Amino acid sequence: MIIHGDVSFIWNGDLIEITSTGPFNELGLSHSISKVKNSILDKNIKSWRRMEIWDDETLGSPECIVLSKEKAKWFIDHGCYASAIVVSNNLQKALLDKAASGNVHFFDDVATARKWLDEQSL
Repeated sequence: MIIHGDVSFIWNGDLIEITSTGPFNELGLSHSISKVKNSILDKNIKSWRRMEIWDDETLGSPECIVLSKEKAKWFIDHGCYASAIVVSNNLQKALLDKAASGNVHFFDDVATARKWLDEQSL
């Protein structure tokens, strides 16, 4: 199977900024999640925030939704106390509304997401 979808990310203090590109298949999402988890573990940080920025093609299969729920739980279990997801379309938002849990909010632009994240505290 060929990997579909990719992420890039940077740390800005206690904020990991993840950019998702393209449609994901199960293998692509598993690979991307693994890269992000390794970065979080390498950072060795007790509490942190997350911003995801999804391009217009970021979607996934039902199996990917299951993996995304597991990813979100792992993030919370490993110190993520606030998550902002910047979506590019209403379909992404509708899928997230059904799958998201915890202190997560959805935004249409990075500036508003960043402002909300800056207002969050433990």
